[in-house]
Amino acid sequence: MQPATRPTLTAAEYLEGVRSLLGPILAAASEIEEARRLPSHIERMVRDAGMFAVGVPKDWGGLELDPVTQLEGIELLATADASPAWAAMIGCDTGYVLGFFENAAARELFTDTWRSTAFVGSPSGIASVVDGGYKVSGRWTFASGCTHSAVFLLACVATTEQGPRMATERMPEVRVVALPAEQAQILDTWTTTGVRGSGSHDIAVDSLFVPESHSFRLFPSEMHIDGPLYRYPFLFTFKLAAVALGIARGAIDDVIALSATKTAYGSRTLIRDKDWLQVGITRAEIAYGQARAFYHEAMREIWQEMSAGNAPSKLAQAKLNAAQVGAVERSIEVVDAMYKAGGSNALYSKGTLDRRLRDVHTAGQHTVLQDHALQESGRVYLGIHPESSMMIR
Repeated sequence: MQPATRPTLTAAEYLEGVRSLLGPILAAASEIEEARRLPSHIERMVRDAGMFAVGVPKDWGGLELDPVTQLEGIELLATADASPAWAAMIGCDTGYVLGFFENAAARELFTDTWRSTAFVGSPSGIASVVDGGYKVSGRWTFASGCTHSAVFLLACVATTEQGPRMATERMPEVRVVALPAEQAQILDTWTTTGVRGSGSHDIAVDSLFVPESHSFRLFPSEMHIDGPLYRYPFLFTFKLAAVALGIARGAIDDVIALSATKTAYGSRTLIRDKDWLQVGITRAEIAYGQARAFYHEAMREIWQEMSAGNAPSKLAQAKLNAAQVGAVERSIEVVDAMYKAGGSNALYSKGTLDRRLRDVHTAGQHTVLQDHALQESGRVYLGIHPESSMMIR
């Protein structure tokens, strides 16, 4: 359980606390990239601000803030640096995933609910059925936040002596196993173009016994926590666009600040006085604002349905899924335009535009942002039963 000294914060207090991190995190951007993880003092600041606890139930010592506030906090942090924002986006899964476990098991696993959790949902391991649980082996990529997380959740294919155990006639059972971080090996693999400080290394385990109670079936899954925030088990998969929007907002602000001192090539005229930048900034604000508005509107609609005591409709899920993909696509366009507007100043790694360009394109490679995700929404819009997925249930 979280220490008794941890505060209970309102949404406004939480966001103000996140805002107070921006200066220190921006100053540490080079250190974060070079470390390829969150340095301990940065992780501590993010943790103490409650960013890993925003989705944790209040009776578990968390903040249990509404999902729109969660998006706002992640986006705000990303205006300074995408890597800590990505770590916060992944790390705050704690509040959602503990609900997949029976109370006693969850209490054993999540002893400090303000700590980060690293969850890898791609079933890259094998969970062989044995007496009392599973013998687990495998290697998982993209384990964001593994360098500072307390608990790892790793998706596996459940297997018996006869072969994969089936969840449906066509789908093998995907079982997620939970284990203390010290029981796994972290493999140093995260050398990347962008989001370098997220510590998204590989994780490996070999023949590790995991009790049945420390695992859950991913599809279909069951929540053991009551309350509006937990009526849609996979809500946590829709936070990613907040990182991209924060990067875009930061890039626009970078160019606005730069325009006050940068002159056009071969003249003494500030670029802020040039028609091309005036139009370019306006188009960037339009793209960013529209994408953000659609994304937040879709999340609010989901939240309204959940607050009314219902699981969100497939149409609401399809809208949020589409809004997330669209927000990331528009964010990439905005950052590309702002990088070009920055001219030669954007080329240097000491500046922020170079990092934002690399970060937004790296974030945009995530599997939930590709065309197959849009296809899932399209099936719902067209009245076709969607394929079973984490995005639309």
